[in-house]
Amino acid sequence: MKAPKYSIIPKPQKYDVLDGTYTVTPDTEVLCYPEFIRAGKYLSNFLKTKKDAHQGCIKFLKDEKIPQEGYKLRVTPEGIEISSSDENGAFYGAVTLKLMIMQSKASSGKAVVNCSYIYDFPKYSYRGGMMDESRHFYGVDAVKKTLDSFALLKINKFHWHLSDDQGYRIESEVFPLLNEISSKRQYELLGGAEILSKCGIQKGGDEYFHYYKKDEIREIVEYAKNLCIDIIPEIDLPGHTVAILAAYPELSCLKGNYDVFCENGITKDILCAGQEETYDFVEKLLTEVAELFPYKYFHIGGDEAIKGHKLWENECPVCQAKMKELGITKGKDLQVYFNNRVNEMLKKLGKTSVEWNDGIGDNTDSDIVGHYWLYRSPAWIKKENNKRKFIVSTCPALYFDYTYSMVPLKKVYKFDVVKSGFINEKNVMGIEFESWSEWIDNYDAWEFAVYPRIFAFAENAWTQDKYKNYKDFYKRLDFFKMYMKSKNINYSRIEKKLWFKVKNKTVFHLGNRGAEYKYNEKLKMAE
Repeated sequence: MKAPKYSIIPKPQKYDVLDGTYTVTPDTEVLCYPEFIRAGKYLSNFLKTKKDAHQGCIKFLKDEKIPQEGYKLRVTPEGIEISSSDENGAFYGAVTLKLMIMQSKASSGKAVVNCSYIYDFPKYSYRGGMMDESRHFYGVDAVKKTLDSFALLKINKFHWHLSDDQGYRIESEVFPLLNEISSKRQYELLGGAEILSKCGIQKGGDEYFHYYKKDEIREIVEYAKNLCIDIIPEIDLPGHTVAILAAYPELSCLKGNYDVFCENGITKDILCAGQEETYDFVEKLLTEVAELFPYKYFHIGGDEAIKGHKLWENECPVCQAKMKELGITKGKDLQVYFNNRVNEMLKKLGKTSVEWNDGIGDNTDSDIVGHYWLYRSPAWIKKENNKRKFIVSTCPALYFDYTYSMVPLKKVYKFDVVKSGFINEKNVMGIEFESWSEWIDNYDAWEFAVYPRIFAFAENAWTQDKYKNYKDFYKRLDFFKMYMKSKNINYSRIEKKLWFKVKNKTVFHLGNRGAEYKYNEKLKMAE
């Protein structure tokens, strides 16, 4: 009788159990091509192998026929081979082997691994997750812990939201007021939604002053690189810029006094798109930030600027003059002009721009990647999807700041980009989950919002639909619940049968003040 399969998430495309076993010991050599050194180090650091090891080996081999980020993993009684065509594929083979070893019978530093053959490759090239640290700040250790989970689940893009109305979180030597003023707000806890008052939640707390030093960002970038994860920074433009305007009000239309926002929601305060001083500032800022992130993509935001459009149209003579010069009458079209200019700046820096879909207009540069979150008609999606590439994060299905009653585990697992309207999947780069932190004020609550939904997301992003099965996934999740406990990850224990016990007054997670979170704490204590 063959041994049962190991619990692997995301599920491999092909997984056969073979006869026999192979024993991994501290003396097992890890041999690899120089280009696969990250995969080799990731595995040897986990195994704690000795430098002079010589009892059998784990080999990383080159095979150009394997699709990008794919791998073949073969465990035989004589040893283990991981074949791939690129660095990421070798790394993901190492990740899968690590999961197998973690579940193998072990004693005296040895692990007996069942012989197996796995052939695997991803459904999407872009598999991402977003952390918002503009609203609430979690710090270096929290980000590294998150990146560890991303790597284990073969998530390869970390979208880092670092600038918004409620704070600017990157050290700036070019514009020091972005730290002296924009990184600081009066209250830690934010207000701004009427329904929250019914939950007894108000803004308040102490002054909130946080940002990442450049050396800290470089440390995180290097950490991510060793896990084959690209970091995509987001500087939201031209809206969601109240924190920037608090430091540099001359960049606004009204030239008033601004405070870093202590509320949530959409304001009309926006960068002035009619004056050249704004573009000079943006170019210098993006040049400074881009140097920290040696990756292809750079997110320029572009969302929820509609109130600012009205300000441009009705209150700002400079923007009105610019629209007249351009032969346009709508603020939406002025935003297209603004973001196209920003796109040109980033192209000079070797970057590809990503923009939220509600900022995209008919004349938006086609080389800007669309980031779909807000519903648009199937006709609009078809038109734009034939014109440009897209990342899909349909709200609320992939929004983990929504409660589990709104976005349960199964809904994440079953999410389908085609049902969202993206018929032309060739132009869909992949999917990304979002985790906005308006109300999620600490990392413990962030973990509760994200885990275990991140596992369902990871399998959806990686595994071909024909191999997916929710019941099978849910069984495999049992091992990862034990893993999360061992890593002190505060995952949600709430299951679908218990929703009726949680009375939510809002669709959003409210940090550790939310009804679901409080009920989950009772479940944890009862374990």
